[in-house]
Amino acid sequence: MNKYLLIFALIFAVVSHSNLSKAQTCTACFTATADSINSLVINLDASCSNAPNALYEWHVDGTLYTVFPFPSIQLPFNVAGTHSIKLIINDQGCIDSTTQSITVFQDCNANFYPYQFGNGNYYFIGNNNSPTATYSWTYGDGNVGNTTMGYNNYATSGSYSVCCIVSDTAQGGCVDTFCQVITVNMVSTCQASFTYSLDPLTGYIFADASSSQYDPSNYSMNWYINNIPVQSGSNVSYVNILGAVGIYDLKLEITDSNQLVCSDFTQSLYWNGGVLNPICYPCITLSMNATNDSVYLDASCSVIPAGGSLKWYANGNMFADNGMPFMQGFSSFGLQTVALYSIDSNGNYCDSTFQYVYTYAPPCLSCLTVTQVPSSSSDYVFDGSCTPGATTFYWFVDNNYVTTTNTAQFVYSFSQSGTYSVCLQTVNALGNSCSQACTSVLVNTPTATQFNLSGTVYKVDNTYTYAPATANEAKVYLIKLMTGGFLDAIDSTTTDANGMYTFVNKPIDDYRIKVALQPSSPNYAINIPTYYNSALMWYNAQVITLFGNTYSKDVYMSYGANSAGSGFISGNVFLGSNKPTRSGNADVTIILIDQSNQQAIAYAKTDANGNYSFSNVPYGTYRVYGELLNRASIPDNIIVSNAQSSFTNKNFVYNDNVIKPTNIGLSVSEQAQTIAWSIYPNPANNQFTIRSSVEATLRIVDITGRQIQQVRVEMDKALTLDCSQWQSGIYLMEQNYQGNKKTMKLVINHE
Repeated sequence: MNKYLLIFALIFAVVSHSNLSKAQTCTACFTATADSINSLVINLDASCSNAPNALYEWHVDGTLYTVFPFPSIQLPFNVAGTHSIKLIINDQGCIDSTTQSITVFQDCNANFYPYQFGNGNYYFIGNNNSPTATYSWTYGDGNVGNTTMGYNNYATSGSYSVCCIVSDTAQGGCVDTFCQVITVNMVSTCQASFTYSLDPLTGYIFADASSSQYDPSNYSMNWYINNIPVQSGSNVSYVNILGAVGIYDLKLEITDSNQLVCSDFTQSLYWNGGVLNPICYPCITLSMNATNDSVYLDASCSVIPAGGSLKWYANGNMFADNGMPFMQGFSSFGLQTVALYSIDSNGNYCDSTFQYVYTYAPPCLSCLTVTQVPSSSSDYVFDGSCTPGATTFYWFVDNNYVTTTNTAQFVYSFSQSGTYSVCLQTVNALGNSCSQACTSVLVNTPTATQFNLSGTVYKVDNTYTYAPATANEAKVYLIKLMTGGFLDAIDSTTTDANGMYTFVNKPIDDYRIKVALQPSSPNYAINIPTYYNSALMWYNAQVITLFGNTYSKDVYMSYGANSAGSGFISGNVFLGSNKPTRSGNADVTIILIDQSNQQAIAYAKTDANGNYSFSNVPYGTYRVYGELLNRASIPDNIIVSNAQSSFTNKNFVYNDNVIKPTNIGLSVSEQAQTIAWSIYPNPANNQFTIRSSVEATLRIVDITGRQIQQVRVEMDKALTLDCSQWQSGIYLMEQNYQGNKKTMKLVINHE
């Protein structure tokens, strides 16, 4: 009896163990296919695995890449070649793995993206990144090229057909051709863009195109709904009330003075007629994949009417939702719109929602060389031109930020002997931040602790063309941010016979440059005092970082001259209450702006008693500004007409914060245009301080657009922030006051 019981117990144990093993069996399996858009991206799909609740752990060439709860993922490679991919699955403790060896081939891809960076100057950034490919460019104006990145300087405005042929014998002899028509605008960079808001109850739509790039003196903003013109002119916003339920294509088209379309931008939107339907609610859950070039989309949070369905709109196509999360790629990189529509049982749209997402090209690699300048022991040429498609260059020496350039080369002077690490991080025309590249350089030079800053002053002569200033014709001021956050002119000089200025033996710091012609100059009346980067106001001036001898910091002076007219404007500028009077106010510049084209047409300097005047002013609408260091500037609005052409006592008062009119009321939007703020020190190490002339919200984002911090800044009070835990690099400080935004660059540099 016991014998049979023992045999039964053994059989039961074996069967039980067999069933337990069967319940825990899992099998790793995946397929690897080249992406239809980019052959250097491999689509991995592990849905063939026998593991319904698994986590998917992916390894590439022996290194962990990611752990993901979904079976599919995209894997990008920088160059073609053979790679080992390993998948480990873990399904509630059941673990299995499998490995495949794949070869990534570089398809020839001639597709390119045109990028305008000046009058008639175009770069053509390609998607092909094989190091063995050859290129043939035709630019439509008779010019040709054979470089990896196309470049052409067009002489006249017009439409041109640009073609690229890519061939690559190392990739099986592939050949590809791509052509597109571009519209060249010789006036300025032109890029249409807008955001919009839609009231779901009333159908009220407001579109704002103030983020567009264009020449405000030479453009027209043309709005279309479903390709029907609805508004044209200079207004950067569009307002309407939609009259019917449906899908609308809202398009902005920017044309220049020759009626040539220089850029356009379209967004689709849906209005449900203001019907609140609790059983019709589309909902999008969106997350970026590891390389930020694709997104995972999930509509499972949506509510669908009985018998209804969901439809997606992405990448220019509309398609049905299959009830499962999926990955969506895009044919080009940049700002994308993803929309989701809820449809009832009768096939009618009952509601919609959308989200914006910015996608990037697959990772790019920075590249640099460092060579010594002949006959110099301290000057070296930093060169990043070997980086394909780069448009912005961030330079570092021994992990210390040096400068940002828009050209691939610049000369750097080392202050003392030693071995240095030189690093470059680039950003391409698509806004993609490329990986950092570094090299070392051995320097043997006499020790130096101070450096020179120089450039050329270009004035406007009596023919309204730029020409270098002559000897002693222009006075140049060197302005520094002092302790406490205030700007002060610490030195000044005059131009030489070639229009050059030079400040010698200056310490490492951030500076601003301001130029004003001397009253003895024959062009004094038509050249407005101007800061470096052609700014009229100090808070719009570009900062110059002196970290070695700095050259070619040229100033192109702004200009304007009254034509004949019968208008007259005069007034006085004086200190505010409880401020001590002082002898003269000759440091205040008064600028007259023509509102019809936003151009400065004249300026005046206050005399010893603070008086100023403008005569011979034509009929029109004007703004009068005062400009002085550390002060915001609020304008006085004046209409010169036949009914009234003379204006006296257009007085201004200023204090520590602002120069403002004494006799008019101002709207919030007008005040917001004159926000003045500063950040110091910049570059910063472990902390920095912010001052603002208004109470406002400050949003801090890194170079990829990720928000780091958001703070509230009180009016005229210093706010110090700790950045010791931030990574070294470039950050953007976005100040928002009453919906008006201003942006300033901050560099974090941990020693």
